[in-house]
Amino acid sequence: MSKKFKKIILIFAAFFMVAVLLVNWLIKSGQAGRSKNQIENFSDYYKRLLAKCDKKDGKSYNCCLKTVESMASNNYQLASGLGCPPGFKINTFNCPGSYKWCELIR
Repeated sequence: MSKKFKKIILIFAAFFMVAVLLVNWLIKSGQAGRSKNQIENFSDYYKRLLAKCDKKDGKSYNCCLKTVESMASNNYQLASGLGCPPGFKINTFNCPGSYKWCELIR
């Protein structure tokens, strides 16, 4: 291969990598914006649960946030220390920091 051809390949690869990184950044920025807007619409109940997530570290925080988002979108309530009322079951995400909630048995 000639030096000119190798140079063209390297330039193309660099542009491709920049494009991939830019698209990834745009996608993550959009997700963060949607998540922030969704959080602003939470009821006070879910905002209080979310405030407790702030005290957690990275992975636990992400799991806690995901749990609160799921609970809020489905109108689930935290499971009490005694469990759930009849007709409901306890559910949780399998990650550190997840809340346990009660959901209707289907």
